[in-house]
Amino acid sequence: MRISIRAEVFPTESVEKVRKAVENLFPGLTYEVVEEGGRRYLLASGEGRDHLQRFHTRLRELRILDAARSVMLGSLRKGRVSFRLNKQAAFAGYVNFSEEAPLGAIEVEIEDEGIEDVVDWLAPSTVEGREP
Repeated sequence: MRISIRAEVFPTESVEKVRKAVENLFPGLTYEVVEEGGRRYLLASGEGRDHLQRFHTRLRELRILDAARSVMLGSLRKGRVSFRLNKQAAFAGYVNFSEEAPLGAIEVEIEDEGIEDVVDWLAPSTVEGREP
């Protein structure tokens, strides 16, 4: 399993704060900062389910399994799932799926041959909002 993250770092933001936002939900990744077309991006990546454990836990604590599952299934493609998270919410340790965010989003892509199993682990089907 491979996790790849990309987040634009705006001129008004610090790289460390954007990194903290990512680290709050996906700890232990490898980071690099790149410049593309006059913009700065924080890239993060890692291999294995361990990097998804905190995200897995937060989805349950925040009781948003159904919403998470819907977003992930909506973006499911051959061997991968991708979604965007609000950077400000992630900085505070919250998960907020977002297409648009004033300060940009954290773009997450998870690749795995058994991606459906990964989605089922992260956000299983629920019964009245609870895991069976």
